Amino acid sequence: MKRLLLVLTLVLVAAAPAAADTIAQGGGANNVVLVRSTVDQAWQARSHVQVAPVAGDTVASANIASATSIACTGCRASAVAVQVLFVTGDPSVFTPANAATAVNAGCNSCGTFAYAWQYVLQTSGPVHLSPAGRLQVIGLEQQIADTVSSIDPVSLAADEQLTSELDSLTAQLKSVVDGELVANGVHATGTPVEQVRET
Repeated sequence: MKRLLLVLTLVLVAAAPAAADTIAQGGGANNVVLVRSTVDQAWQARSHVQVAPVAGDTVASANIASATSIACTGCRASAVAVQVLFVTGDPSVFTPANAATAVNAGCNSCGTFAYAWQYVLQTSGPVHLSPAGRLQVIGLEQQIADTVSSIDPVSLAADEQLTSELDSLTAQLKSVVDGELVANGVHATGTPVEQVRET
């Protein structure tokens, strides 16, 4: 029985010139990927990439990947959630959350994998990606989906390979966001923080 938990959070603060706020108010966007496998020898894999603006006094966006294999033999589950947030202004409540859980329960020879990656950019005014940047994000979203659906979490080596490939793709996504962010010429960078647990 194998359990892998990977949580990766990136936080970025950048100043941008003030502009009219055209983004809807609220707690923010949520990106939740849930995968559950319960059939012997079955493999379920899902991923989702979200790039979203967030404005308002409360920013409580969540990025969650949860994979569960339960009550089966040799079943596997993979969940990947990738989120980029453009936070406008100076919210009084700022609690974005990023979590990944991978659980086997009542399983024999099961494997689960979960990966959550979040990049939060805070600016004083609205920002967006250039048209070229949006196209690159669409391409990376497809590459992430292809990667998740092509590497079966049957072993620790497979999990490590999937983690390595996802780390590379999310690094490319960060680079695209940093390079194609449009806010009167302001570009910003951040530093990743990664936590990995295995049982």
